Amino acid sequence: MYSPYLVLDLQEGASDSDVEKSYASLTERLAPGSFKTDAAEEQAVRCLKAATDAYNALKNRDSVQKRKEQPGTSANESTHPRLGQMCVATGIISMQQLEEAVQEQLKNGLPLGEVLENKQFLSRAELEGLLLGQGLIDVDGERNDPLAQRLIALNLATLDMVLIAQMELKWQEVTLTEVFVRHGWLSEEVAEALFRA
Repeated sequence: MYSPYLVLDLQEGASDSDVEKSYASLTERLAPGSFKTDAAEEQAVRCLKAATDAYNALKNRDSVQKRKEQPGTSANESTHPRLGQMCVATGIISMQQLEEAVQEQLKNGLPLGEVLENKQFLSRAELEGLLLGQGLIDVDGERNDPLAQRLIALNLATLDMVLIAQMELKWQEVTLTEVFVRHGWLSEEVAEALFRA
């Protein structure tokens, strides 16, 4: 669930002075022109927009309360990953290959597994193994992970990216941020600016 407090890395109900301090710190760390690569600069701009929107929402506390009252998904639910997410998480295909296959799927109406196999992105044996394992894996999505929620709220991640990263976390001793950086979904510079102590 979206929370402007989470965007600014604050606890729910933080004081106005804490909101001001956090926003000022974040805008300083993500200042335009501070990054070496265009990708990092573009991510920083998205983060700054999300931070400004969150700051403005917190200045109008009524809008925050209305958002909290909207019904959402239960925080204890888990979900089975989709085939494409599993393919990327296991390293069988890249995110770009998944996007290409989804476009082909939309165009031709074929099942994703068939498209992936036709494009020779995976073998029949890999497809069958992934389909068998699909029902055995549960991932929490962003619901129970404040870092994942924050990455989504900052417009740096999609739910698909989070689910892929969380599957990888089950198999490796790394952090969510490290998975995002390794995939190229998050610039190391922006990760450092956002998550340094």
